[in-house]
Amino acid sequence: MTPLRLRVDVCTYQGLRDGAPELLRILRRRKIQATFFVALGPDSSGRAIVKLLQPSFARKMIRNKAAGTYGLATALYGTVLPAPLVGAGRPSILKRILDEGHELGAHGWDHRRWQDDLDDYSRAKLASEFDRMCEAFHAAAGGAPRAFAAPAWRVSPALLELEARAGFAFAADSRGTAPFLPVYEGRRYSVPQVPVTFPTLDEALVIMSAAEFYRETLAAAHANRDYACLAVHAEMEGRKYARDFERFLDKLERPVAPLGSTPLENLAPSTMSMKPFAGRSFMVCVQGAGSES
Repeated sequence: MTPLRLRVDVCTYQGLRDGAPELLRILRRRKIQATFFVALGPDSSGRAIVKLLQPSFARKMIRNKAAGTYGLATALYGTVLPAPLVGAGRPSILKRILDEGHELGAHGWDHRRWQDDLDDYSRAKLASEFDRMCEAFHAAAGGAPRAFAAPAWRVSPALLELEARAGFAFAADSRGTAPFLPVYEGRRYSVPQVPVTFPTLDEALVIMSAAEFYRETLAAAHANRDYACLAVHAEMEGRKYARDFERFLDKLERPVAPLGSTPLENLAPSTMSMKPFAGRSFMVCVQGAGSES
């Protein structure tokens, strides 16, 4: 039976400090290993306040009850409050993730700025931030990252070049249906993509409850036993929605494994591109419908 691939995104300081340890406890009790993607640099989450002027984003924050989910401090980091370092600021938790047998990958330097401003990054700025991320990961985790997930699934040709230069075993930058070799804007790239196949809880909360989301995800995971990947967030499933996630795992009749255990030999190339995505107020990287020979 093909395992469900599980990734944990850690995007904020409180997500790492409070949510990651709770998820480690949940996974340890069930003898489950996952892939943790951790942002390394400053938590600038407070910059999202500016986006409240966008009606679609404001509706999502209200539906998600973001203040209660992420905490007041997180809503002020990088504006009223100084921006604390995430992974680089709490290396003991990164080492704990590794010590407990999980896979650890990099999830950008400044997650919020990447999410908001990537389209405006020059190649030099992106390379500088990428290198800073890799150096901080090495210092905190004791080795170079072998995997990377673009913050908010936002990519560019320059990023894909940097991934190849870094020699990552795989990247998890996209939403899709199965692992593939990426073709972006007509150019092939060498680092395999291991996509997320299910919606995330924060996307689903726009139209349904957490309980409804996990019921639907459970049914989908049981109906299709081929490749499937679920992304959870330390800020959500590690805090307010931890019990919903636990109930999902306890009902799941399928093994769970980290992304790095996915077979990546002889992958077919497939297009991917930035597209609008349900539950997101911005475009994300989505695997194309067809492959390229």
